Amino acid sequence: MSAEQKSPGNPSDEISPFLLDCHVDTVLKLVDYGRDFVRGIPDGQVDLPRLREAGVGVLFFACWVELAYLPDRCFARVNELIDGAEALAAAHRDKVGLARSMQEARDIQASGRLAIVLGVEGGHAIENDLGKLRHLADRGVRYMTLTWNNHLSWAESCQKPTESSPKGLTDFGRKVVSTMAERGMVADLAHVSPRTFDDVLEMDVPPPIDSHAAARSLCDHPRNLSDSQIESLAARGGALGLTLVPGFLSEKSETADLDLAVTHALHILSVGGTGVLGIGSDYDGIDRAPLGLEDCSKLGKLATRIREDGELTHEEFIGFTHENLMRVFEAWES
Repeated sequence: MSAEQKSPGNPSDEISPFLLDCHVDTVLKLVDYGRDFVRGIPDGQVDLPRLREAGVGVLFFACWVELAYLPDRCFARVNELIDGAEALAAAHRDKVGLARSMQEARDIQASGRLAIVLGVEGGHAIENDLGKLRHLADRGVRYMTLTWNNHLSWAESCQKPTESSPKGLTDFGRKVVSTMAERGMVADLAHVSPRTFDDVLEMDVPPPIDSHAAARSLCDHPRNLSDSQIESLAARGGALGLTLVPGFLSEKSETADLDLAVTHALHILSVGGTGVLGIGSDYDGIDRAPLGLEDCSKLGKLATRIREDGELTHEEFIGFTHENLMRVFEAWES
């Protein structure tokens, strides 16, 4: 670990963990507004100086394609966002590296640089074309959320079903997931319906993730996971990134704070065990973050609280900080 990068919650001479955040939308600020990720983004929630302060070593850029790009500009848009991430890494090779595998992410992090990994938020980005899906995998995209908050012809989202929406995954949807498995791209179940969730878990593919969600039993939001879903995901060996979206932590979003985020984390641990939990903040995809977690610099504080309040062993803590999610990605890569 770089001397410049703090280690979250490491009180002894044990191997220092680093944090992995599985979902931030910061790449949109770089591409659309030309913000300076390395020097700082005062009007954002994520930048390199604050990531270093928190001890974040691996960061997933979620390339979210707004629905305004439907029906035929989604693929071009996601490639534009990937171009932006590549340009950042090319311009700052001494500080940032773009990783195409978890081993590359580990190597970049160990060199003292930030490892950036690419994800795509919304299966509409592939425009119903498996060739375009393979293209994204070839460009280094390591996960894709099967849906966003919109039903696809091949996958049902978490939103209210319509007469035309599918009931879970269609045959083509299964081909999408199978192709992702062939190319080492993880299936992300954030935003999908319970039926789609179950359909993926029943497929003969590695365990999926939910990159950013919280516990539905604590906050009844359609984007959160029920206890039975957390149990099923954990039983399959999958992982869940704890989100910091205020409305997912509390139905009264203005009350969301650090304590409540920890409460969700401890509940997920109690239901799914220590192997299921990670971080998927959704920073820069939210207008306001919970009190005490205003930006990514506070992630180290969150990690320390979860370690202490959850009474995690060092090994369990490393699982939470990065290994639980990295293990899933490595399963798809293999």
